[in-house]
Amino acid sequence: MRLTYPKCMSSYENGKKLSGDGGISTRNFKMFRELCGEGTLKNVVILTNMWGEVGKEELATRDIFFKPVLDKGAQLLRHTRTIESAQNILRYLINNHPLSLKIQRELTAAGSELNRELMEQAKKHQEMKEAIRTKDEETRKELEIERQKLQTEMSRVQDQSQKLASDYNEEKAKLEKRLNELTEKARIEQEKTQAEYEAQLRALRQQLEQSVTSSAAEKNRIMEQISALQRGRGGVGGLFSMIGTALDALFGMR
Repeated sequence: MRLTYPKCMSSYENGKKLSGDGGISTRNFKMFRELCGEGTLKNVVILTNMWGEVGKEELATRDIFFKPVLDKGAQLLRHTRTIESAQNILRYLINNHPLSLKIQRELTAAGSELNRELMEQAKKHQEMKEAIRTKDEETRKELEIERQKLQTEMSRVQDQSQKLASDYNEEKAKLEKRLNELTEKARIEQEKTQAEYEAQLRALRQQLEQSVTSSAAEKNRIMEQISALQRGRGGVGGLFSMIGTALDALFGMR
């Protein structure tokens, strides 16, 4: 959402309507809805941390923002970049009942249809074999030709079924591997940032402890540096923010 929301705002403020060619963010959001399906949008949570630019009511009531998915049961929540906020969001998600995505249902239906065709072709194949045993030579030749055609069609349907399953498993494995890599990278970056912050804070506190003989102005200067460092730390995104960035990168939203 860090990309979709600013993109919507930029287009809206410049007087442009968000149509089918409204930019990569609009297309990504539309693709997201298509993959999920209307029936699963009630399990969707839209997070934002930029209330200052546009109000929640406008986001929720305008079709160019999130009204279409909110009308289907999605929730618009605010993430304040705190652990408590992240935990509250996770608690909300845990209470949702898992639903299959539209893309999953379509893949399952496609596999079932291919399997049905395969079973029908196998049945016809068996019927042909039985008929061959009882027909005369001329009829047997005609039936043999038809049997070969059916055998070829059966092979084609079976190949399609195997390819569908193989492609799905391959794409799933790639996405899982990439997600794990990005999550680990986000964790390392978070630990690095935390270590740098603690080192700076520790150094300033040591200076303050060692400034017993220093002037009041010097002590105040050190204390102001500590306060500034702590304030600056409050505006830095935590692990959840970094993981969100990783997910954006995974799905091409950055």
